[in-house]
Formats: sequence, C-alpha cells, structure tokens
Amino acid sequence: MTSRTSTPSTEKTLEITRLRLGLHLPAERIALLRKTVSAIAGETDDLLHNHASREKVIYRYPLIQYKSVEDNALILGVGSQGRQSLENLMTKPDFKAIFLENSILEVETDTYTIKSTPSIPYRLHHYIALNSSNLRQWQEQNSLPARAALLERCITGHILKFCSAVQWLLPPKSLKVELLDFRLDHTHAFNNPFLAFEVPCRSNISLPDHIGLGKAVSHG
Repeated sequence: MTSRTSTPSTEKTLEITRLRLGLHLPAERIALLRKTVSAIAGETDDLLHNHASREKVIYRYPLIQYKSVEDNALILGVGSQGRQSLENLMTKPDFKAIFLENSILEVETDTYTIKSTPSIPYRLHHYIALNSSNLRQWQEQNSLPARAALLERCITGHILKFCSAVQWLLPPKSLKVELLDFRLDHTHAFNNPFLAFEVPCRSNISLPDHIGLGKAVSHG
C-alpha cells in the first residue's frame, strides 16, 4: 500500500504515459472511446472507467484520461498506476483486435518534475468548473469581478485535487492562480448539460501538458 506524503514540498516527480491510438477522434466522440475501453477492461481494472460496478461510481481524480488532441485519440496515464493500467490494457486480446489492426499505436512514458515556479501561463479548454453549489453562486453573482473570483477559486481547488491525487502536499497557501480572461460556452457530460469555459490563466505551479482539471476530467 502506498502511503501519502505528509511533509509539504515544493516539487514532485511524476510519470505521465501517453498512449496515442493513431485514430481520428473529434472531441464529441471521446465518450465512445472511453466506453469501448471500459468494455474491454470490464471489472478487472477500475482505473480505466472509475466504476466499482455498473451502478456505482468511484469518485476520485481519474488517473486514466481520454483525450482528443488535434482531433487525434490519446489516452493519458497519470503516475505509475496509470502507466501500469495502460500497459495491462495493451495486452488484452480485445484491445489488440480493435485497435492494433486499424491504427498505429505509440506509447511513451516521461518523468516530469512538477514544482512551484514563477508564474506560468495556461489555457483551460472546455473547462467544466462549477459543481451544483458553485453554479448557484455563479447565477447569484451579477458582477464580472465576483464571477472571475469564483472561477479562480474553482481552478485553485481543482489543481489542489490533482496534487492530492498524485500525493503531492504543497506548502499551505502557496498555490496562486490568476484569471486573465474567460469565455463561456455550453457542453454535455454524463448526459447532462454543463457550463464550460475557455480560460487563459496563470499559476505558480508547473503541470504536465494535457492534464485534466474540473468535472468530467476523464472525458477530455
């Protein structure tokens, strides 16, 4: 069993595995990719679908994330657990039959040092920031500064959730987020409508490319 880090630290070493399927995948078909992989995995590896059973969802930061990057299919594995899940997935006969015959697989694992750093610019795409409580606050706020402050708090909370998932305890109150702008859009996840945001922002923490933040992280 892995123990959680109890001492605050300004950096953390983390594996990121990228499995590129060589398939054209528009963003609206990410859920289909996840459903296909989940069916292959069955109940043998819940990291691939985050379900304890067909009816019971496991609520946690997903270490396997399904992406459309420039309309190409990518499955991201976070940490050693994510890497092991993808390695096991690629050995399954059904996975080979579906994907190996129709595409070229590329898999790479890189080791990153994620750390506190001077301010870095980021852009969050299709960011589902608001849970039901935050959505009520958003609807009650009439001013742009108040809504911007709410989004900053959401981004901060979601970065801290990622840090917790990879067992990185930051020094108290060390994480800084600055919202630069935002654009509101609409999307669907889990068969429900959500507000989605395009958000340029800055933060004093370095994060690997393509890491998901917010709700529906495993879906893009």
